[in-house]
Amino acid sequence: MAEVNRRPSLLRKPWGLFLQMNVLGLLCVCGLVILPTPVQAKTWVFAVGGNRRPWNFIGDDGVLKGADLDLIQAVCDVANQKCATTVVPTEACVQTVRGRFYPGEGLMAGWFDACTSYVSSIDRVNALQFTDPIRTTTSTFTVLQGNPKNFDPLNLQNAVIVHLNGAFTNEQCTIRIGLGRPKAVLVAAGIAEAKELLLNRTVDALFSPRTTFNDLEVLPGRYRCDVSGVGMMVKKDSELPVWWNPAFQKYYMSGRYNDACDQINQKYGGFPVHNCLPRPTSQQGIVGTGSAPIRKRRNRFVVQFTQN
Repeated sequence: MAEVNRRPSLLRKPWGLFLQMNVLGLLCVCGLVILPTPVQAKTWVFAVGGNRRPWNFIGDDGVLKGADLDLIQAVCDVANQKCATTVVPTEACVQTVRGRFYPGEGLMAGWFDACTSYVSSIDRVNALQFTDPIRTTTSTFTVLQGNPKNFDPLNLQNAVIVHLNGAFTNEQCTIRIGLGRPKAVLVAAGIAEAKELLLNRTVDALFSPRTTFNDLEVLPGRYRCDVSGVGMMVKKDSELPVWWNPAFQKYYMSGRYNDACDQINQKYGGFPVHNCLPRPTSQQGIVGTGSAPIRKRRNRFVVQFTQN
């Protein structure tokens, strides 16, 4: 009869498994097992359109540049945060569907962390949050030179207007500021399409934040559709404002913000810049998320800005 091996197997005893685990632990200590690479610090990604000179644009050399990128880098340096920019279409950040504002898929799906230089408005705040303001804004009506269709903002009920896709200058704003509901509202994919609708007389006026056009006439009225100016637009659960706001406050109060602002047109060209925040004083600061520079209301329709 063959001899039977009666020695108990280590794998069949609890203490055997314990011994094996300790051996693996010893191998780890000795460096024979490669440990996982530590996770790197988060890179905060800021989306820009790449077509808004001097703020963010792709130059003739194909390089993305502009004052927005300079500001992002400066604030991220103050906060000691790793940041990057990416170029996306407007629809990735904002969109108009059946006359209503909706956040873009890119922002909501987390393709990036923030949409750069977007105006805070009531309909946008319903769905998103904003950092403290980095610039001011206004809203205007633009017509053909000489206003041949005699467009009157106070007679909006008989006018057809156009605004850009996802824009805060929309029908809801005209109602909020007391101008009423336009006769009809069209939505253009971009400035070129909006200008074409003006030129072929399909619409009476463009409602937008633009204050200058080379070949169109911007009417003198200035209206307020925003809640607190221009900021970084993020999801409501984003932690970006937690570090961005104090870092921007520090950068702004240092005077470097306005020094950079004064050089924007010299550095990047583009349309004249008049909507930077005013220079800070020793008592001045940006108080609270989404606060804005003080504006003086001239009447129930028109807002006059106290700074350039």
